[in-house]
Amino acid sequence: MIDASSTIEILRTRTIDTQSSVAFDGKYLVPGSLVDAPNPDMSLLDAVITRRTSRNYAKEPVPFELFESIVNLAAHAPSACNEQRWKIIYIDDPATLEDLYQRGSAAFLRKTRQAFLLLYNNRSDNVKYRDHVQSGAAFITTFSLLAHSVGIGSCWIGHIPNHREIRRLFQIDRRFDPIALVSFGFYKYRVKPRPRKKQGEALVASARFNFGELVFQTNKNITARRLLIRAYYALPVFIRRRIRHWTLPYEKKFYDEVAD
Repeated sequence: MIDASSTIEILRTRTIDTQSSVAFDGKYLVPGSLVDAPNPDMSLLDAVITRRTSRNYAKEPVPFELFESIVNLAAHAPSACNEQRWKIIYIDDPATLEDLYQRGSAAFLRKTRQAFLLLYNNRSDNVKYRDHVQSGAAFITTFSLLAHSVGIGSCWIGHIPNHREIRRLFQIDRRFDPIALVSFGFYKYRVKPRPRKKQGEALVASARFNFGELVFQTNKNITARRLLIRAYYALPVFIRRRIRHWTLPYEKKFYDEVAD
């Protein structure tokens, strides 16, 4: 019988405080330490624990050859039926990033110098579970962990125009769906670790959906937000450009409450 006790102990005791791959002063992680001292051999546990989304990057761009090397490794990510049907559009043109912002994409793109659009072939027979989206998501997750280990922060962005508009803008073959835009760059600032919102029984149920009393927020107005977002992106681009600064207060923000 396999004795997993030692493995369980390692997993339970590995925390921000006990990891040794990224400088931590007790309050802030300093992933910028990886820029000058990249650590591609850091443990997977440390990479998962210390990676945090980054929206501010150093001025020095990531060399394309380094980006390409990370992408090639990220291509080891799992994909539905091992089809590996990813495509990537690399973006470093300031005018293109500004155009995406003006069209209603995430505001911090104005401070971004590099990004890529992750695409996946949408010719799947598993429409109900969107396995092309799952395959794309697996790639982005793997990329973000690999990039982190060598001092590169990233942000997974779903706040971009609809598929049809993105296809026209980047001349994407109709057989590929945009999955997300990913910004990236060398780390610039320290980050404050955010505690995980759910652990243990609040996260895992056995055999069936049995989580006791669930807590839901009622003040997000999800239905109204969905309708407004759809209406906003249906507006002609020239109108969106004119009203872009008025929409900034209504961009999606962090939700820090603990709710199901």
